[in-house]
Amino acid sequence: MEEPKTMFKRSRGAQLIGEVLLIAIVIVVGAMVGAIATVFTSGVFWSTVSDNPSVSIVIEDARPGASNITLVHLGKEKVENAFAPSSPPSYFVDAVIFKDIEVRINGLVYEGWASLNRGEIAKPNFEVGDELELGLGSGWKLSPGDKIMVIYVPGGHVLACQNV
Repeated sequence: MEEPKTMFKRSRGAQLIGEVLLIAIVIVVGAMVGAIATVFTSGVFWSTVSDNPSVSIVIEDARPGASNITLVHLGKEKVENAFAPSSPPSYFVDAVIFKDIEVRINGLVYEGWASLNRGEIAKPNFEVGDELELGLGSGWKLSPGDKIMVIYVPGGHVLACQNV
């Protein structure tokens, strides 16, 4: 049986190139679908403030010999549910009162006297302009090498860090 006549000669090389190109296109399309699925399932498009707040916090007075430090919220977004204020409000903070933020000194969650805007911790949010003052207690002062960190608990993000 004779092959039908065509304008082009068929060669094994042309078939091989066509097959390789087809496989390459399938791989590229598969990679694109995988990348898009990863982006959508990671929450990039529906991320909210509570997932990863953009916050500017400065730690003041963190120097050797200091017995008080102050965290100042300089701007950007508020941290919702930063605190779980006790009822009635108090001047005390610990792992129970810290909710979505924590202050850690040398890796340990701070526990002790605290003042939010020169008053009791009476509101849940840490907002622009807020000042959280922490008193380190009698006999405890910062030493060279101490590390103070403000952590956003739900995401584990470091919002501020200061070495003494």
